[in-house]
Amino acid sequence: MTANYGSEVIVETLQALGIRYAAMNPGASWRGLHSSLVEAGRPELIMTLHENVAVAIAHGYAKATTTEPMAAILHNLVGLQTGTMAMYNAWINQAPMLVMGGSGPADQSRRRPWIDWIHSVRPQSLAVREVVKWDDEPVAAEGIPGSLLRAYKTALAAPQGPTYVNFDALLQEEALEGRSVTIPDGPDLPSDITAPRADLERMAELLASAERPVILADHVGRSREGFDALRRLAETLWAPVVDCGMRHNFPTGHPLDQALRRGAVLAEADVVLALDLRDLEWGLSRTDHEGHGSEPFIAPGTKVVGMSLTDLMNTGFLNREALVPVEMMLTADTRVALPELADLVAAHAPDVDGRRDWVESHRLAHVERMAALRAAGDGETEVTPPRLLADLWAAVSAGGDWLVAYAGTAPGGQTFTHLRSAFELQDFNCNLGPSGGAGLGYGLGAAIGAALAHRDDDTLVVSLQADGDAMYTPQALWTAAHHQIPLLVVVLNNRSYGQDRMHQTIVTRARGSDLSKVPIGIDIDGPQIDFAGLARAQGVDAFGPVEDPAELPGVLARAAATVREQRRPVLVDVVLPPPEF
Repeated sequence: MTANYGSEVIVETLQALGIRYAAMNPGASWRGLHSSLVEAGRPELIMTLHENVAVAIAHGYAKATTTEPMAAILHNLVGLQTGTMAMYNAWINQAPMLVMGGSGPADQSRRRPWIDWIHSVRPQSLAVREVVKWDDEPVAAEGIPGSLLRAYKTALAAPQGPTYVNFDALLQEEALEGRSVTIPDGPDLPSDITAPRADLERMAELLASAERPVILADHVGRSREGFDALRRLAETLWAPVVDCGMRHNFPTGHPLDQALRRGAVLAEADVVLALDLRDLEWGLSRTDHEGHGSEPFIAPGTKVVGMSLTDLMNTGFLNREALVPVEMMLTADTRVALPELADLVAAHAPDVDGRRDWVESHRLAHVERMAALRAAGDGETEVTPPRLLADLWAAVSAGGDWLVAYAGTAPGGQTFTHLRSAFELQDFNCNLGPSGGAGLGYGLGAAIGAALAHRDDDTLVVSLQADGDAMYTPQALWTAAHHQIPLLVVVLNNRSYGQDRMHQTIVTRARGSDLSKVPIGIDIDGPQIDFAGLARAQGVDAFGPVEDPAELPGVLARAAATVREQRRPVLVDVVLPPPEF
């Protein structure tokens, strides 16, 4: 190898691992690495103005590519602490990435007064150890390649997630003086995690003999193998599928799609197959916001089976979700185990004729609900979410390939509902889902990461950006403009924190207080935020605020055409009425 400094060993290892991009915010603690990355030219540096943006970009990139992580570089302790929320999102959402940092100097005799002391801790990784899969801090140049290789492999091993490697400032700037450091050719990825065949066979027998099976799916769509196997299994069983929304798991418009009628189909199920649900109680219940609890959808005696990797994500940091009685729950990767289960069920040749009428009745009810949702914006003098999504679909679908990078914080929320009613979500990975951890500030960065993954093709990447989430990291728009990331951002500007408006309404109503005071401390007005002006100030083309429904189709069409034809970011600020509960 040709490395002369420790930082050059880092760069050459990243190149050997195939890392193409590194999102970053500059800092003195990694100045040696920064210099080497600039000199090498690859990985390409994606400059951000906030560490949470850097991590969110890596998050969105990983979800868009599904197989390729990128790096995020955070300055010292302060940058690491700033990026922690985004790392938590990635950990919950099983998004692989390689997070790197600088620290020190560890040699106290070479620290600058004040600043190096208040920014140097040992070990620095304690700040994030509970929200990464693995962390390390090599102390010699010879240990750098092995550390980065292990971090890369661990990030990609199921269940996937972020890893963190920290480099002392002096190690980065250390001259090797003829020492030879071996760089690995590339990683051998870990073995697949699947269930014993006997357990899969038992599950297949139970599903094949069920009278009214229902399938719940949440993270299955993180792999093409899982996505395809789910559809094949559902069609073999002729079983309704509820897409819970953390990833895109099942096509809209399919006769077995029941994503918007979870309670109705679960109430009549005799067997439920739960696939990749982190919180099984959430999937099987109606959340009781008023009483801080839940009410089960399923009837007593309903058998619940499933598979997930949730048990492998427990570090003790979080309380585990509530235990739900199950017939069997396998610790297995749906990417590997679900295709095998689909084969086993098919071998049983289940008799589905007896439930075709039952499925058809639910299909018709689902079609009616979808039609009602689409029609909800007709004749309104304000832009409503159904009208916005319908007009956006017309603009997005007119010109070629597209991808929804972000559509709200919560799985199964209002934006998810209107998205599934308006968009034809047919293909694998066409909707990347929410943040995972529901931490605000995810949307803009993640959408930029997804658009970065498609910067060199013709895919139109779209973000349905909540206004409250946008204001946590508005500086992400500068990164989109600086790197000419082709991205259409549509701000759903209801000028309020919608979830908090719901909770304040619940408490105010329960206490018999004045409902007119609910917006205090909740609504984002007085002054109202000019998102179009905010975008233009950072070099992003922008339209709006759009308040007239008649103007919306033309504005969205022009914005989408600009992104497609000129391959640069555009923002549309769409004003919606405040949410009512």
